[in-house]
This record gives sequence, C-alpha cells and structure tokens, in this order.
Amino acid sequence: MKSLVCFRPGVIGNNTAFEAQASIYKYLQEHYCYQFTIVKSEGDQYDEPAFKIISIPRTAWMSSFHRLGVPKLGGTNKTLEPIFAQADGILTVDPTIYPQGLLAIKIAERLKKPVWFDASLTFANNSQDLIWQLKRRFWIRKALYQATGIIVTVPKCIERFQELGLFDQVIAPKFRIIGHPVDTQRFTPKPKQSEQDGILRVLVVSRMVPEKGLLYILEAMTPLLRSRSNLQLQLLGSGSMRSLLENEVAERGLSEQVIFLNSVPHSEIPDILGGVDVFVNHAVSIRSWEEYFGVVNLEAMSCCLPCVLTSCGGISYAIREKNVAIFVEQRNIIQLREAIVHLLDSDKQRQKMGKRGRDYVENYYALFMVAGKYHRMLQHSLAKDGLALTNTPQPQFR
Repeated sequence: MKSLVCFRPGVIGNNTAFEAQASIYKYLQEHYCYQFTIVKSEGDQYDEPAFKIISIPRTAWMSSFHRLGVPKLGGTNKTLEPIFAQADGILTVDPTIYPQGLLAIKIAERLKKPVWFDASLTFANNSQDLIWQLKRRFWIRKALYQATGIIVTVPKCIERFQELGLFDQVIAPKFRIIGHPVDTQRFTPKPKQSEQDGILRVLVVSRMVPEKGLLYILEAMTPLLRSRSNLQLQLLGSGSMRSLLENEVAERGLSEQVIFLNSVPHSEIPDILGGVDVFVNHAVSIRSWEEYFGVVNLEAMSCCLPCVLTSCGGISYAIREKNVAIFVEQRNIIQLREAIVHLLDSDKQRQKMGKRGRDYVENYYALFMVAGKYHRMLQHSLAKDGLALTNTPQPQFR
C-alpha cells in the first residue's frame, strides 16, 4: 500500500469542487491499494471518514510566506516535514494561485518525494502581472521544474500557463489532462415527479452570483412560466444574488412557479436531479471569471437530464460531442428560451438527449475511468522511484 499526502490547507471544504477530487481518492483506496492523508488548516470545514485527516495550525503554513506570497525557502518546517516524510508522494494545490503549493513543492523536493498539483483555473489574472514580474514568477517556475506532474481538467488550463510565461520544454511533459469524475452509480436516472403531477420542472444548480447567468435564465423563462400553468423553475443554491432574484420573481408575480431551494450536501444532489425534467446552466464569462469545468452539468447528464448550456470556459471541452446537450450563446435570451421550449414540448426529445448525455458521461467521465487515469499517472512516477504498486487488484467495472 502506498501512502499519499494531500496538502490543501485553506482551500478545502465539504460541498465544494474538492469532493469530486476526493471521490477519486476514495476509489483509489478501495481498488488500487493507496492510503490518502488529507492535511487541512485548523479552520477548514472538511470531514470525511474515508481518509485520515490532519489539522495543522495556520502558523504552520501562513507564517511561511512573505506578504507577496513567496515562501521563505530556508530552514525546515517542523510541522509539515514529519508528515511529508512518511508519505510516498505529495499532492498539493496550484502554486500559481496558492502560495502554500510553493511550500509543499519545496518541502517535497528537499525530502526527495514526488509531488503533483491540481490546476483548474483557465484564465490569467492580469491584475497580478506586476507581482508576477517582480517577485513570484521566478519561484513558481522553479517549483514547476521541481514538480513531478501537473493535473489539469481541460486544455484551456494549459493555455493559462502559456499566458503567464510558464510553459516550455521542461514544463510541457508534466501536464496530464484528467478532468473531474462523475459517480455514475449514484448519479442515475430516477422517476420524474412530472409523471405523478404533470408539472414539468426546470432546474438550475448554481452559486447565486452574476457570472452564473441566473437573470438571463429568469428572463428567458418568464413568458413560459406565465403562459404554462404546468411549468416550474427551481433554483438551488446560495450567494449574493439570491435576494435580488427573489425580488425579481416577486415583482413578476411568479413566486408560486419559481422555487428557491437551499443548498444541500452533495450526497443529496442525485435525488434532486433525478426528479426534474430539464437542467439549465447559463454561465457567462466576465473579466475575472469563467467556468473552469462545470462538473454539475455532467452530473445532470449522468441522471439522463437533457441540458441547456453555454460554452463558457472549460465547458466546451468537458462536453465535446454533438447532440449530447444543447448549447446556446452566452446572454442570448431568445436562443435560451427556444432551447428550453424545444425540450419542454417533446418528451421524446428529452428522453433521447438524456440517454445520449448519460452515454457520454459513462464513456468519458465515469469515476472508474478517471480514477484509472489517475492511478496510471501515479504509478508511472512511483515506478521511477522504485515505489510502483505490484500485483494491484483490478476493479470490476460492470
């Protein structure tokens, strides 16, 4: 059994994108003889019985950085080095965003341990150009040279490294495009509530912030909700825009047909997805954000839900086959409304697209497939250090 430490203080939590990543770790533990230890900060709200979790004080990692985010490279870290020393490899966070990733890579290099980091951001933040030029880029380039591998979700992540001037012949071979997994055994088709009461439900699962395009969805749906008594829009999530959305719904007289659902644990999402008829995500690119991957879209597809989406950020790579989802232009309310009507008016179309979406997820992002890629990446690097797993049991996929 090989031991891996996942070092993510300050950026870890339940009901976040990390849970998709953690599902890979669980699968590897169950099927490939790994043991994962999660290192979090004492203030991080994360708990998972499947893993050994170590909470460290903020001073063990925050005090290691100058104000510009460059770690103090001299000396030892009495808290982290004993933890890292017991591991066969280290997994950490993107050092171009989180200085604690620099710290982990430096300690791993000193201990001669292989170290990988995850990178999901797909665009360069130009507001940090001065810092990059003056202080951080030298140390980050050095960290990338020392890293064993760079795990990205979509090719657009790699393009960001190029934009930051952090892509060359040494760094390029380190990238591995793996993507987020979907547990297709949990995200499965279920009986629709509409089969019982005749009400068609359109669902949005999203943070309630401007870049998620919720106002465009509401605008597209408003005339449909007014003209169709058997239609309901459900908005699941929380965020700064919720009160604005509630006011807009009340002003339009749609309070009985637009249902606001509070955020729920990720374990409850499959049942919610399974009971509705259409899924919509209208993410829009803004100067400081775009969709990095959109795993909830794939989870909806895995539940045989027909999806209406935009090609914002990494979505166009995550979903890259024809006729598995409907794509509309960002902020194009007419296209969005027509796509929703197309699905609402045809149960046959909903079923056909839902089936194609489910097949797509099973072919590209089923948990066992993504975990297998992850295992092969780790195995390749551990083999170089004489640490490869032998006689690894192979899971039964079907």
